[in-house]
Amino acid sequence: MRIRVYAPPFADTVAIDELGFVALEDGATLGALLKRLRIPFRRIAATFCVVNYEKSAASRVLRDGDVVSFFSLLPGG
Repeated sequence: MRIRVYAPPFADTVAIDELGFVALEDGATLGALLKRLRIPFRRIAATFCVVNYEKSAASRVLRDGDVVSFFSLLPGG
């Protein structure tokens, strides 16, 4: 399955293709994606992660075509 990922700057983006997708096996969880992207502190990172624009736990099973993105509590300017 292919998951669209808007990765944070500290992620290892090697697993993300040129169109912004990561290929995962069927039944993979959000936690598995975080591990694949080598995101440190996966439990904390999951707190700032949304799947299809809804807050999700690391145990959430992903489906083909899901969109995973991250948000930051730091204000920009």
